[in-house]
Amino acid sequence: MNDPLAKPRESCGVAGAWGPAARTVRGLLMALQHRGQQSAGIAVCGEAGIECRTGPGRVTDVFPNPELHLPHGTLGTIGHVRYATSGGPDPDGELAQPVVLDGPGGPLALAHNGTLVNTAKARTELGVSADATDTAVLGHLLAAAMENHGVSLFKALHLVLPRITGAYSLVLTDGRRLYGVRDPQAFRPLCLGRLDDTWLLASESAAIAAVGGTLFRELEPGEVLEADAVGMHSSRLDVPAVRRASCVFEHVYFARADSRIDGRSVYEARYAAGRALARYAPPPPGSDVVVAVPDTARVAADGYARQTGLPVVQGLLRHEGVGRSFITGDRVGREAAVRQKLSAVPAAVAGREVVLVDDSLVRGTTMNAVVAMLRAAGAAAVHLRIASPPHRWPCFYGIDTGRGDTLLGAQVLPDRLAGHLGCDSAEFLPLEALLDAVDGAPDTYCTACLDGRFPTEVDLPDPAFLQQPTGGK
Repeated sequence: MNDPLAKPRESCGVAGAWGPAARTVRGLLMALQHRGQQSAGIAVCGEAGIECRTGPGRVTDVFPNPELHLPHGTLGTIGHVRYATSGGPDPDGELAQPVVLDGPGGPLALAHNGTLVNTAKARTELGVSADATDTAVLGHLLAAAMENHGVSLFKALHLVLPRITGAYSLVLTDGRRLYGVRDPQAFRPLCLGRLDDTWLLASESAAIAAVGGTLFRELEPGEVLEADAVGMHSSRLDVPAVRRASCVFEHVYFARADSRIDGRSVYEARYAAGRALARYAPPPPGSDVVVAVPDTARVAADGYARQTGLPVVQGLLRHEGVGRSFITGDRVGREAAVRQKLSAVPAAVAGREVVLVDDSLVRGTTMNAVVAMLRAAGAAAVHLRIASPPHRWPCFYGIDTGRGDTLLGAQVLPDRLAGHLGCDSAEFLPLEALLDAVDGAPDTYCTACLDGRFPTEVDLPDPAFLQQPTGGK
């Protein structure tokens, strides 16, 4: 089995629509920009085939004109925003999606959210470059099945995907139909919506609402949706029963607060987590105000403040035009992004004991900078409260939580974290309380990055990841 941390991977927003939809797909991608900001792409199907345009940067960089100057295809349109979880920078957008293949078995375009963990054998058999993304490998597998077996993309999906392990929410088109697929363990989200007579697929329900559509439902684990001029119908992959493993980090951080993931409002989950955090880790005596790390921790901070009776103040400002530091490609870039996107407000925090609420602690890059900002702005004390457990294991399913040597919780003992981060105290929400907040049974969510319970077989690069942290490295 390959080490997926050594290959380029994606965790990103995928979108698709049936109908004259290039502009609609651009709108979906704009609403999914928080899921990926390194590159964007749209593939349009028309009578002449599949035309794809991709490029580095955000959606507005690649498609500044809403009219797109792309064909007004009526046979299916798909799009993608990329967040490279490894593989290094891609300044030219060469790894951008959708992936488009035009083989003897017919054309196909594919956009993927997630990570595949068993592509090494396929790379060898297909002669695919070691630098190719797992998405490209999957595209070649589907193209080979279409050619070798003389089958449609629909049949190729049912032949190939049961042999694939890992996380994949997919939107695809063969130039005649639009497909959406969610893997049998439902790692990453995928939603079906409706806009007038157009079917929409998107990673999050908030994107469907952003273009004026209505959420129809979320795809079930192992479901394959097919839409064409006749209508839409559903089928299931023929796979052995496996436990559902939806990513709990979608609720903690990754998804928009106005989305619904696995039937649960992300806003409600974060608010409940904040209230639970206040019960498990109340503010020390003398605390004056609650400050959220913007933007994803705002809801949890509101819940914390409601539970404790402390006021919430805007002690940190987030500046527009700067993307998420978490999904910036390297440490230097993340540190620069934090300094560019956040600043402390002295009038809100000077002379006060601050309870600083954040949604998660992964590498510690943001938190080190934020605590220093609040100190410089005159905060008398900074008590950190995190609305999830510390991340101690790498993610193999499409989110860059890093290797063990970059995960602060895997390197520093809990009682030393406050000193390491420069704050006066640091406490976390226990996993069982987080699962209560997202209203999910433990065996329906993937919590591997928090507790090491991987729902598939994986190759940990270093067994030390499974050990207790030993000191303040």
